Amino acid sequence: MDSQPPRQVRTRRGFRALGVISLIFAIAFLPAPLAVLYELNDECLRTTSWNAVFASAGTLWRIPPLPVSHEVYLLVRTVVLVSLPVSLLLLAAGVASFRSRAWSIRLHSIYSALQVVLMAVLIIAANRFSTTLDVTTSGHDWVMHLPYHSNVRTVATLIAIPGIVYPVLLAFAFWLYNRSLTPRRSRLGL
Repeated sequence: MDSQPPRQVRTRRGFRALGVISLIFAIAFLPAPLAVLYELNDECLRTTSWNAVFASAGTLWRIPPLPVSHEVYLLVRTVVLVSLPVSLLLLAAGVASFRSRAWSIRLHSIYSALQVVLMAVLIIAANRFSTTLDVTTSGHDWVMHLPYHSNVRTVATLIAIPGIVYPVLLAFAFWLYNRSLTPRRSRLGL
C-alpha cells in the first residue's frame, strides 16, 4: 500500500508515462531523418549519372556526385546527422523520467528546444536544396530527360512535422504540470 499523498502518486505515474512515451517516440523517430538523407543522396545520384536508378544504402555514409553546391547539400546532411544525437538525448530523457523528475524536466527541455530548431532548419534547408536541384535539372533537361521534381522538400516536411509537434506537446504538458504545482491563490495574485 502506498502511504504517499495521491498527488505525488499521480505525478510519479505521470512521469513514468512520460518516460514510456518519450522512449517510444525516440525509438520511432531515430531513423526518420535518415529517410531525408537517403532521398537527398538518391536524387543527387539520379541527376548526375546515366545508369543510377535508385541509390543503395551505401549512400547514407558516402557523399554522391553533387548537382548542386556543396553548401546546399552539406546543410541538409548536417541537420540530418545532428538530429540523430538529439533523438538519443530524448532516449536519455525518457530513461531519466523513471529516476528523477528534475533531470527528466531538464533533458526534455533541452531536447524540445534543440528539436524544434533542428526541424525548422531541416525544412528550410530541404526547401533550398529542392529549389536549387529543380533549377539545375530544368537547365539540363535536354541532356538527362529527367521526368521528376525534387522530393527532398516533401520528405523533410513529413519528417519535421511530428518532430515539431512532439516537443510542443511536451512544453504544453510541462506548463500544465508546473501550473498544477502552484496554488490557485498565488496564480491569481492574492
